[in-house]
Amino acid sequence: MRTYEVSRIDAARAVPLTGAVDGTVWERANVARLDEYAWGDEPGPKTTVRALFDAEALYLQFHVEDDEITADVTELNGPTFEDSSVELFATPAPPEDGSPGRYFNFEANCCGTFKLAWQEPNWRERDIGRDLVAPTDAAAVEVETSVPGPTKTASPDDNSWWLAARLPLSTLRSLTDLPLELDSGTVWRGNFYRSGLPDAQKGTWNRIELPEPTYHSPSFFGRIEFE
Repeated sequence: MRTYEVSRIDAARAVPLTGAVDGTVWERANVARLDEYAWGDEPGPKTTVRALFDAEALYLQFHVEDDEITADVTELNGPTFEDSSVELFATPAPPEDGSPGRYFNFEANCCGTFKLAWQEPNWRERDIGRDLVAPTDAAAVEVETSVPGPTKTASPDDNSWWLAARLPLSTLRSLTDLPLELDSGTVWRGNFYRSGLPDAQKGTWNRIELPEPTYHSPSFFGRIEFE
């Protein structure tokens, strides 16, 4: 199981939602590489993510290699995984016995359209046990990308893109109905994903040891520690 440490920043310092790292607070963030390709023989395009937090929000910055950048989904909570996209899956209150708990997934395409959902581990099999973020709560989520939207068609010049996001705790509390706080010593379970590619090229941060592609797999979440 991999472990990622999220660096804390002073709430008085603004976190720029940009792809720049040098000369910004993003220099303090550890780099996680989405370099596990459980269902392919060759590595897919490189993807990295950095994360920061303060008392009010979690911040994410993805850098993505992509020679075919596409996005068609423009509606909140749509199937953004079908576009060039990145994801965070996380259980913010892991059960003490180590079993999979309810988790949220933040799934954003290259133009910044996103899905934010809260679900039980077996929601797919039961077709129940999933809640989607309300538009009023989603409005507080901030996403910036290098790709002008609202849609994107592939171009011969495509080579990479970045996405940066601010996920307010207020939105996550409303979605999960949990009294979430981010403090030193807080531990989540989670994983980062690259979507919008053939399964053989999709990268994850923590490896999913299953014979068939199954991305909603909280049993294979890594450990996310808050500094």
